[in-house]
Amino acid sequence: MKLGNKEKNLIKGLIGIVLAVLVWMFVASPIKDKKEALAAENAELKVKKEEYEAVNSQKAKYEEGMTALQAEREELLEAYPAGMITEDRIMYWANMERANAGQLALENIAMSSLQEVFVEGQETTEGEKQEGATQLHLYKAPVNYTFKSTYDGLKGMVDYVFAQNDKKSIEGLAAEYNEETGNIEGTLDMNMYYMVGTGKDHIPATIPSVPTGVANPYHSSNTKVILESDIAAGYEPEGERE
Repeated sequence: MKLGNKEKNLIKGLIGIVLAVLVWMFVASPIKDKKEALAAENAELKVKKEEYEAVNSQKAKYEEGMTALQAEREELLEAYPAGMITEDRIMYWANMERANAGQLALENIAMSSLQEVFVEGQETTEGEKQEGATQLHLYKAPVNYTFKSTYDGLKGMVDYVFAQNDKKSIEGLAAEYNEETGNIEGTLDMNMYYMVGTGKDHIPATIPSVPTGVANPYHSSNTKVILESDIAAGYEPEGERE
């Protein structure tokens, strides 16, 4: 069958339309979609770029803030010893009594078991400790002191507690006046805190040595050694032996 010019032109037109549709479907449309996706991505990247530039412009300020926070952290941790033993609690009272010599006297010490202290949100509903990012663990060592003191000794005791660098807290203080002795008698409940995980080593309280024996059992003058030849020559000691 021989086609006329009209039919040939019609077929060419249809082929052109089909090719145009195919080009749109497989070339132009994907490119357009990709272009739109890239435009959206560029918009997001622009926002992030502006955020990063804003952060970078404040870099020095942030670094100063981080340094200040680190210094503040170290200062806070400095108030907590790295451990606590029985001798620490006993020597704390001994030192407090020594600081108020003649005004404060210990009657009895009662020490409870060490207890871990949890901050809000650090425990589960069952009371179990959560494993967080921090490895710091805070403990308290409760201690009860029974004492006798003067009024100045009572004030000195309280002042001593709050003057120490190590973290402590007074849970309760009961005191009453004894008319017979003129002294104040009472009890002091306090907590001594320490923290593990700070990287510091526990430094136990210094217990002074207790002197024993007699320093000079012969009661000699300790001035100089006197020989018999000195006495024969007429030397007389400055003082007699006791």
